[in-house]
Amino acid sequence: MRTAIVVQLKTIAGLEEVYQPDIAEIGCGTPYAVVKMTGEDPVFDNRKGSIHGFQVFIYASPDNYVDLDTLVESVKLKLHNVLLTADDGDKFTPVYVSTIADYYDPGLKLFMKRVDFVYGLSRF
Repeated sequence: MRTAIVVQLKTIAGLEEVYQPDIAEIGCGTPYAVVKMTGEDPVFDNRKGSIHGFQVFIYASPDNYVDLDTLVESVKLKLHNVLLTADDGDKFTPVYVSTIADYYDPGLKLFMKRVDFVYGLSRF
């Protein structure tokens, strides 16, 4: 699933790179994104399905939040209600959930926003 998400994000014009958590090097080109898988939650009263989540962290130079907002919209357009195919052939459709408030990362000295998605999977 992660690979399909990363491949889709790499089609966004303006993103320098897409990383997995803790892999982006300090000082790498901006803007960039980090994809974090958040795990699996059961669907109540449904023993054959679950909801999986992931987060896309978007980092940008601390110039202005307008450019960051534009990238957030691009991420939503590329992933929300788009059918993706995982390496194993499973198909899934992410659904946009929310975007966190503007954030300044003092360690990286970058602006950041997080965009959350979920997708459902069935167990047969």
